[in-house]
Amino acid sequence: MLKRLTISVAIVFLVDGAICSRGAEGAGFFLAQQSVPGLGRAFAGGAAAASDASTIFTNPAGMTGLPGAELMVGGSLLMPSTKFDNRGSTASTPGTLGAPVATGGGSGGNPYTPTLVPSVYAALPLDGGRIWLGLGVSVPYGLATEYDDDWFGRYDTIQSELRTVDVAPTFAVRVADWLSLGAGVDIEYADAKLTQAIPDPFQPGGPTAASDGRNRVSGDDWAVGFNAGILVSPWDGTRVGLHYRSRINHELRGDNKISGLGGPLAAFNGRADARADLDLPDIVSLAVAQRLSAVWTVLAEAQWFNWSRFQELRVKVDGNDQDLVVPQDYQDSYTLAIGAEYEPAADWRLRAGLRYETTPTINRYRTTGLPDADNYTFALGGTYRIRDGLAIDLGLFQTFWEDSRVDVTRTFFAGTAAASSARVRGEASSTSTTVALGLRYNF
Repeated sequence: MLKRLTISVAIVFLVDGAICSRGAEGAGFFLAQQSVPGLGRAFAGGAAAASDASTIFTNPAGMTGLPGAELMVGGSLLMPSTKFDNRGSTASTPGTLGAPVATGGGSGGNPYTPTLVPSVYAALPLDGGRIWLGLGVSVPYGLATEYDDDWFGRYDTIQSELRTVDVAPTFAVRVADWLSLGAGVDIEYADAKLTQAIPDPFQPGGPTAASDGRNRVSGDDWAVGFNAGILVSPWDGTRVGLHYRSRINHELRGDNKISGLGGPLAAFNGRADARADLDLPDIVSLAVAQRLSAVWTVLAEAQWFNWSRFQELRVKVDGNDQDLVVPQDYQDSYTLAIGAEYEPAADWRLRAGLRYETTPTINRYRTTGLPDADNYTFALGGTYRIRDGLAIDLGLFQTFWEDSRVDVTRTFFAGTAAASSARVRGEASSTSTTVALGLRYNF
């Protein structure tokens, strides 16, 4: 029974930590960096821009606005930084006679290393440009964090990672000169990993990093969703786009390995299977692009994320008759962005934008795996046409988060003589810089 309880805790951390690794510039753990030109204008107007093949991700109906077949390859290098301050983290174990004692350890260091978010898009016209086929490969969710092994929040998270890959065959049709429709299938792979510490409940005076055990858990899954969009041009120079990206439900099948437990707990080192649901949100985007003159275009966009469907983690552990349920209580979130493009010469296009995002997390359940908060971004970018048919895109994206507080309690070995808990209390301050580079080739 004790082993089952230990494994249950580990798999909860898999979902609570690994799927909640910060999406560096997106609501929750959504990664907005799916287009280098879009990044340069803070992703304003993505559902209406219809200016390059990355519209396959933001609104496939926009393919009908392209001048011809296009191949687009890009990458965004995310460089986030988070600093945690300990605000009184404690542990209560039999070794402390049940009294809370201060959790030792440092601040964890910067848990992020530079991470590349790649994307590839290809768009092909048929029937004189009335019908379009497209294919996009993107990384819409995830990031990786890794704190120092001995940091004060180690009983919540040491290392966590979520990787997704989305393959999206798409279709678009120009119904009329002023109306286009588009849709695509999202075939998505998700892979999650997590390591966190298990306190030694019998260590006199309280657990230490040297006496801790380890949980390492992983899970992956394939799932399918869809997206659809409409693009309207009510008059010359104006485009309005509406795009819907469906929810995707992953069932992560986890492999849990427990190690490093000593003394009477050594028998509980080992491996077990488990699974947990990952419910990704619906996303609705409404955008407008307005050409003001031959050289100026302004763009704006609002996005809504249906994160409120992520209310709990429900974990099924092999050999355990009852599901383990942990509340999350995510709230719906939104983003607002405004940007502009300027064409000073035939071979150049410059961009800038501002973006504001709200977080779906709430104070009661926020974790060190996702110390998220409302954030603000400014962006700069540009495109240079190297020669006919070949262009290079560049972008810079700088984000600042409001300070966020974490105050969560993790329990271990509940209902046994080893019953223990760790309260992780901290405050995080975060920033992130993204630089992006892309190439476009028009056939």
